[in-house]
Amino acid sequence: MSITIAQLHEKLVLLIDTEINQPKTKNKGETGLLLETLTGIPHTSNALDCLDGELKTFPLKKLTNGSIVAKETLAVTMLSKDSLKDDDFASSKVYNKMKRMLVVPYQRTGDIIVYKKPVLIDFTEEKYKSLIKEIENDYKTIREKYLADGTLKSEDGKYLQNRTKGAGHGSTSRAFYLRPQFMNEYVINS
Repeated sequence: MSITIAQLHEKLVLLIDTEINQPKTKNKGETGLLLETLTGIPHTSNALDCLDGELKTFPLKKLTNGSIVAKETLAVTMLSKDSLKDDDFASSKVYNKMKRMLVVPYQRTGDIIVYKKPVLIDFTEEKYKSLIKEIENDYKTIREKYLADGTLKSEDGKYLQNRTKGAGHGSTSRAFYLRPQFMNEYVINS
């Protein structure tokens, strides 16, 4: 059994600004898994966390000037070279993961995490039309370069990038990520 994004949001509201003990580990996805557990989302290999969308978390950091920004990129989904070759943006795993995404920032102080106000990124909403175009252009750029000469470069894309995923610099697995600029513009400053 899974829940809808609306049901997830109702559960998340109760957790906002609550201090939760979560010892730091090397697994960057641990805070997302904890949030899934706290909200009743089963840990599965399903394409989406919820019946109608995806849950994503990312860490925040405080700059010396006092402003709060995204600490790092946000993993969207693994990159399959076959899918990249075969799928345009509208039929891609990236689009499927992002079309309805509840994004939850969190702050960490030692072993304490605090989830902040979630933001729903819903591609059916008019206010996201220009964002969709930007993400689609990023995907097209990545895809066209791959189709042209087989290269995948992490510097491609304004909001969406592809890069290695996994331990160390020798990883051959690649994934799609959202750059911190995306979270800063569409989640933190929304």
